[in-house]
Amino acid sequence: MKEELISKIDELIENIDERLIEDTIRLVNINSEQGEAKPGAPFGEGPRKVLDEVLSIGNKDGFFTTDYNVGVISLAMKEGEPDLGVWIHGDIVPAGDGWNFEPYKGTFYKNCIIGRGAADNKGQLATLINLFRIFKELGIGLNYNPAIYVGSNEETGMRDIKGIKGNPDAKGFMNVCKFPRLSLVPDSSFPVGYGARGLNTFKIKSKKPLKSLTLTAGLDETPGSATAILEGTDYPDKLPKCKITKEANKTIIETYSPPRHTSKPDPDGNMITFIADALLENNLVCGEDRHILELFRDASINIHGETFDIDVTGKDPKMGRTITYAKTILNHDGYVELELKVRYPIDITYEEIKEKMEKVCEERGLEVNSVLGNRPYINDDKNEVVKTLTKIANEIKGTVKEPYICGSTYGHYVPNAYAFGMDGNCPPEDFPQGRGGAHGVDEAVSIVRLKEAMKIYARALLALNEINW
Repeated sequence: MKEELISKIDELIENIDERLIEDTIRLVNINSEQGEAKPGAPFGEGPRKVLDEVLSIGNKDGFFTTDYNVGVISLAMKEGEPDLGVWIHGDIVPAGDGWNFEPYKGTFYKNCIIGRGAADNKGQLATLINLFRIFKELGIGLNYNPAIYVGSNEETGMRDIKGIKGNPDAKGFMNVCKFPRLSLVPDSSFPVGYGARGLNTFKIKSKKPLKSLTLTAGLDETPGSATAILEGTDYPDKLPKCKITKEANKTIIETYSPPRHTSKPDPDGNMITFIADALLENNLVCGEDRHILELFRDASINIHGETFDIDVTGKDPKMGRTITYAKTILNHDGYVELELKVRYPIDITYEEIKEKMEKVCEERGLEVNSVLGNRPYINDDKNEVVKTLTKIANEIKGTVKEPYICGSTYGHYVPNAYAFGMDGNCPPEDFPQGRGGAHGVDEAVSIVRLKEAMKIYARALLALNEINW
């Protein structure tokens, strides 16, 4: 009977392309970048629109929907409290420039959907909604109550879970609501992620304004660009990896690198490395400014935190080394501020990292500001749930992978949570390297991969019906 049921599910999945594409595009077309907090929309109107759209879909399809009034909603199979939560986020990072496709007008191209948020996380959301529909259509009864939870602030702090002090619309799910007994987070890869590095944002700011130039990098509207503006035009006309423009007694130097996810920095550096190299190697900055530019350059190319002596390899080899990503340089009336993302294993603490960074920065005339972000965590990687999910994912994908340590997910705050798929980010073959990734330009999600993930999740839901957890 189980084999017959799985065969029916697979047949429906194989013929679901049109509806899956339509639902994904429907969600991608909502610009859900974080915006100004408004009553009932603590993270802006865009993220709120995604929540309302999913509530509308869930109500229309006869599911049991709940708005927790904290920036999180759920769509459950049954009435009552959910036992299993599948955690998705509907918010996105800014699109930036350099797209060949419209970022907020989902496009179906070579069996992929292109658009901001397609791979992170709207394709997954559409996939799960359609799987729930299939279970409902086939009348599949489970002895537990699964639900899709949709948050609206994963990309900028997970305050939908943690809350914002003083904002009654953002009390934080963890502070006012009950978590399911078990949770899955399809914002990573198969088979199963049982823990994650810590993730924190450090802001390194100069104590004095720059004297030689104005400097910015990685702005929301130009995430892959760095720009230096120098007074006067008596500067070189050509520099490696630079575009140089001279106008109105100013010289503008620009560099570019394809935007990347902060968990995967380029060991050859990014636009911050290139702009700092150009300025330093050609003696275009004065003495005091050199110390600042040197640190920014070192921090951008030493992607394991060597600059600050925070390069640590976890005792659990799957947790890996510290990873740092120099993301932006902001200009505050001449004062420059580098934003550095730091992912770290459980073998070093946030407090130790901050102390080491402060020591190095103090010597260069810089100060460090940060607020504790996500501490690292590890769950049991040998229980029956992990074994079952790992086996299912490997069988469908034809792999022999083991459970792993993943990136930052809702699992940092949702108890007993495991990353589980969906491997949807597979750009078209004619996309050049660096294009089509999550958070990148022309972000793409593969329909083939999403359907494969749907088959894995279908088997997982059925298997969880037969084991204790």
